[in-house]
Amino acid sequence: MTGILTASDVGKSYGSGDTRMAIIDGLNLSIAKGEFVSLVGPSGCGKTTLLMCLSGLLSPNLGKVGFKGQVVTAPPIGLSVVFQDYSRSLLPWKTNLDNVLFGMRRVTGMDAAQKKARALEILEAVGLPGFAGHYPWQVSGGMQQRVAIARGIASQSELLLLDEPLAAVDAQTRADMQDLLLDLAKRFDQTCVLVTHDVEEAVYMADRVLVLGPRPTRVVREIVVDLPKPRDQISTREAPAFLHARHEVMELIRSMRQGKALS
Repeated sequence: MTGILTASDVGKSYGSGDTRMAIIDGLNLSIAKGEFVSLVGPSGCGKTTLLMCLSGLLSPNLGKVGFKGQVVTAPPIGLSVVFQDYSRSLLPWKTNLDNVLFGMRRVTGMDAAQKKARALEILEAVGLPGFAGHYPWQVSGGMQQRVAIARGIASQSELLLLDEPLAAVDAQTRADMQDLLLDLAKRFDQTCVLVTHDVEEAVYMADRVLVLGPRPTRVVREIVVDLPKPRDQISTREAPAFLHARHEVMELIRSMRQGKALS
């Protein structure tokens, strides 16, 4: 496999003997530079565990994860994670600006003034001009998530792993954030892997959707999303290609829930 991110025969389990629980088994994937890939699957199949293995925050029991051709044994430079629980991932004693600057601590080639200017630019890009001096607890949940995304972008990471980052925001904010993430990924040349339970979100944002099987999980199908970019919340969701891809993903997940054999 080639790609900026790869997984080769990855397996992950917890416990041993009679208490062993296999979460992932023989999983393979390859993500090309510049791609936006969504991961979907039945509830409890191991999507977040897989993302943690891909990030280096968890070590697989079997197989290997590769980032830019190097085996991942710990979180590598050039990779960032945006977690679902943004309220816990942000540091409440730091301002929004300082939270973003914290994400830039590994960035080289910039002095303190340049980093501050860059952080302010990115906060403006995510729609938070004027909120740099506020603390996370002083702004709304949607704004906190924007700070978390800004921190991921500011780290200048080549790869951004997104663990259901929009699950806790309202529908309108979610749509706005979907478009913002797509715009920022293009603007800052980032490769993105999104874990989501929302099939429509997965199809809307992705170049490819990887459908995971029931636990112990593996990739059971790859669905190429043949839709032009930039995407539009109305016209894209009404396009035949969108409806076809959504139907294929939903039908596959429903079949797995019902215990039907995959074809």
